[in-house]
Amino acid sequence: MEVFFLMMGLWLVVAVALGLRRPTGFGGSALRARLDAVYGEPHELARVSPEAFPEADLEFYDRVRADLQGRGYRCIGDIEDLTMSRIYPHNRTFVRLLVDAGGMIRASAYHLHPRGVVISLLQLVQLFPRHLRVVELVTEIQGIFLVTSNTHGIDRLEPPPEAKVERMPLSTPLAEIIASHEKRITALLRMYPERAPVSFETYDDLVASMARAHVAMARHRQKVGGLSRDELERLKGRPLSQTEEAFLREVQGKPPG
Repeated sequence: MEVFFLMMGLWLVVAVALGLRRPTGFGGSALRARLDAVYGEPHELARVSPEAFPEADLEFYDRVRADLQGRGYRCIGDIEDLTMSRIYPHNRTFVRLLVDAGGMIRASAYHLHPRGVVISLLQLVQLFPRHLRVVELVTEIQGIFLVTSNTHGIDRLEPPPEAKVERMPLSTPLAEIIASHEKRITALLRMYPERAPVSFETYDDLVASMARAHVAMARHRQKVGGLSRDELERLKGRPLSQTEEAFLREVQGKPPG
């Protein structure tokens, strides 16, 4: 769910950074508070039933499960990130968790249907599609999180140094995502032959790995002050104006320049 966290943290950042809409009273400190809520405390996860999400594309979830099970994966269960649901109550979704036969790859599949005024504005300028059907594969190798997903051009916040993320186009077939991830595992193990992948067997194993990844993300967000200059300039597509400089300093908790 590493990419899931990045995208959730990105939604309001993009809208505010691009100047599409800034709610009254929503300044840099308010944005920082929202980022801290996403990346701060450990997230509360709960097992759920897909029937509790009537707007979810259940055919997508079932298709991914069937495909992965045909490749030897086991379905571990469906979960909801209750922390995210409290932050984005109009964008609730659930994540289907699976693990490969070798216990080296944890897979997440989820359908996001961004809603609300801010997301509508993002869709209007084609920064976000109306529906995101994401497959994310993660292998943890002694402090390194190898991540492969079909989120190219969407999760624009930088991951922490511990996460090595490959973003493929949304339309990438599942077989290609798997093949790319497996090649990356082989390459990383050749580079560090003394390291062994973390073994995933149970639900608790997967949740513990996700918690470790979240700690790395939270630490990175704190280090860059919530939002870095490079990220904001990349979103704007140009150097920052004086007003934007002041906004960034407020996000980062720095005194006015």
